[in-house]
Amino acid sequence: MIQQLNPTQLIFHTLSHKLDDALPQIRAKAAESLGKIGDRIAVETLINHLLNETDLETRRTIIQSLGQIGQESVIPHLAPFLADNEPTIRIAAATALGQIGTEKVLSYLIQSLTDQNPKVRTVAAIALGEIGTEATLAELSQACSDEDDDVRLSAVDALGKIGYRYALN
Repeated sequence: MIQQLNPTQLIFHTLSHKLDDALPQIRAKAAESLGKIGDRIAVETLINHLLNETDLETRRTIIQSLGQIGQESVIPHLAPFLADNEPTIRIAAATALGQIGTEKVLSYLIQSLTDQNPKVRTVAAIALGEIGTEATLAELSQACSDEDDDVRLSAVDALGKIGYRYALN
């Protein structure tokens, strides 16, 4: 069967099977590679593996790869990870949602501005600035008063990016 596959199919086939490898580092590298390739056919495979993955680093990498691919259909699969117990998973989920970058992720990123972890709040503010819509101005203005310096800095920068876009129009 492998001889009948074109190069893209062969790569996808091989990497997909490596998501089942016994070694977590191999699974994580396979997920990272699928994200770099960016083919939308990888989305379903990555989502299925994300739901069953027990290794923290591999879960984080799968989430990042889904964000890199940037397909809106993954939003409902990524959003629950904003409530994960592990801050690194919440950071990865907020980053991935920001990479998708549509208005469909705004409510999730706004919610992340109140996360207990300042790195999650920082990533959310950065992502909202990149998306750049006035719908988030109130929340970003409030984040400018956050107790954490990095969150405040990111919120101020996000407001500046949004303001600059509106000044150009």
